Amino acid sequence: MSTTSRVAKSSLFLLAIQMVQRSLGIISTLILARLLTPEHFGIVALVTIALQFFELLGETGNQQYIVQKEHVNGDDLNTAWSMDIAIKSGIALLVILTSPLIAGWFDEPELAAALAVASLALPIRALKTPGMMRLAREINYRPLFRLTLWQKGISFVTVVTIALLEPSHWAIIVGNLVSAIILAVGSYWVDDHRPRWTLTHLRRQWFFSRWLLLRGLVGFTRSQIDNLLVSRFFGVSQLGGYNLVREVSLLPAVSAIIPMSEPLLAAIAQSKSDLTELAFRVRLSLAMMVTLLTPITVFIMLYPELIVRVLLGPDWDSYANLLRPFALFFFTFCLFALVSDAIIALGKVKGLFVFDLTSTLIIIAALFLFGTGGMDAMAWARGWLSVATTVVLLLVLDHWARFDLPRLIWLCLPTTVASLASGWLVTLPDLTMLDSLAEFLLRGSLFVVLAGLMTWCLAVVVLGRSEEWGQVQSLIDLLCKTTRQRDSPRDDFPN
Repeated sequence: MSTTSRVAKSSLFLLAIQMVQRSLGIISTLILARLLTPEHFGIVALVTIALQFFELLGETGNQQYIVQKEHVNGDDLNTAWSMDIAIKSGIALLVILTSPLIAGWFDEPELAAALAVASLALPIRALKTPGMMRLAREINYRPLFRLTLWQKGISFVTVVTIALLEPSHWAIIVGNLVSAIILAVGSYWVDDHRPRWTLTHLRRQWFFSRWLLLRGLVGFTRSQIDNLLVSRFFGVSQLGGYNLVREVSLLPAVSAIIPMSEPLLAAIAQSKSDLTELAFRVRLSLAMMVTLLTPITVFIMLYPELIVRVLLGPDWDSYANLLRPFALFFFTFCLFALVSDAIIALGKVKGLFVFDLTSTLIIIAALFLFGTGGMDAMAWARGWLSVATTVVLLLVLDHWARFDLPRLIWLCLPTTVASLASGWLVTLPDLTMLDSLAEFLLRGSLFVVLAGLMTWCLAVVVLGRSEEWGQVQSLIDLLCKTTRQRDSPRDDFPN
């Protein structure tokens, strides 16, 4: 099988894995929102934040190291496995020992036991066979897909069952432990590599991973600083509502949009040597991303109360006003990820790290100054700071790639005008006599149809003769041709 075929098939498996993980995650969240209280979600959010931080301290970058290495032998795999177990076990012990101090800092006694138990998932996940990294290197994701089905399915049933029997934060923590156990045990079922303890290549692997650790710590601080401030200034219960609404705003991003952007990044990386082609691909990728993000952002900002009531239930109505500023956060979260990865594809990793560090320090200072007056103030400050940092990073990318920012803005006009016009038209009918779900489905369907049709029509009129629109049409024609070929009989023998 050719590399192209393996990449295509593996991309489908990766998409399927994302769909399984995100679908069950979304369903689980929507069910738990009706069973648990904001305080329960607040404790889970604190546990997640603490474990993410400690896990970043032990980030070995072993999979990235194995995947990029030209030649891999058994000692490479076994060293990666041994490093991971040693570091993650030490971190789990550190979490258990410091959990009373962390609980005291947040003034939440229940956090100590929750943290201690949840930390056990770190060394359990590290026990999985390093053969899983070899499968990723070989672009073979079929075994991982089968394992993911079992892992997510069993943990989903565990979480929902415990929440129904005894609603508390322990449902999510125990579910996470079950997920880790299934991953560790199941990995030996899908791959036959049996590791042994060795640290032969410890120095070499650590040298590779140290920059990943630094950027991970900066990224963690950027992503979680507002949650930490909310928990500190407004309490655990308020953190539960704040964090859950923020996660709802990011559902389209983490479930579909960011995974779908990976082929765009590959296209950018392949054109580094041709500056004209590079500028075109960067501009086209950004325009396609903005075209997808804009209508979703407009709809979220128009109907935050309706979205929260349908997805989370009426008990969360008091937090619905936070969804509007988080729509800005959603838009820039996706765009920032694409721009960052485009800069990495250009090889400007050091410059990106400097930007991340500088902007994170500015965000922390600004949130302290403008966001501690209330949760609304915190959410709006977080949203507008995300907009500001993304605009600056776009300017940085334009400096390096010369993709022509004014032309990008022109390419985004059809989706902007269409989304605003569709949003206004959808608000005209009075549908308040319907229940929330019916209103949500009707308004959402109408908005999608209007925004899609208007964007297409405006693009034909405004962009019809542009090279970018011609490329989009070529991609659509290629997709239709591929679909027809797949559905029709074909000769599988090579020429």
